[in-house]
Amino acid sequence: MEQTNVETVQKFFEAHYAGDFDRAFQAYAQPNFQWIVSSSSNESLRAAIPWAGYTHQGKEGYIRLVTLLFSEFEVLTFEPSRYTDAGDRVFVEGHFTFRHRQTGKIADSDWLARFDMEDGRITGGQFYENTVGVAEARRAA
Repeated sequence: MEQTNVETVQKFFEAHYAGDFDRAFQAYAQPNFQWIVSSSSNESLRAAIPWAGYTHQGKEGYIRLVTLLFSEFEVLTFEPSRYTDAGDRVFVEGHFTFRHRQTGKIADSDWLARFDMEDGRITGGQFYENTVGVAEARRAA
């Protein structure tokens, strides 16, 4: 039985949370995968958050993104709460609470992720968050 787009995104998240990026990308993503945090080609955003404002290419780019993010932040909560199938896109709403490992400050944000779909696989997408809150948590007192 073929998976729905929502099930594909849920399985991608499951593999991601388990740290199994090989499975996440082999089973659920297209080879031309691209991921953006907040907006692409944004110099001021890049200056405030080193993994935001770029287009991350393929599995390697995505792994680099999450490595940067989680080397700085400890995940206290990361909760997807609603998945919406919109044909060639899946939208996921959620909430996260992260603690910066050096400053101890909390980044607390609702978030929305857009997954672009083609032939039942993820081609990429974009993650929208409170970038001001994330940048502030990175800033020393």
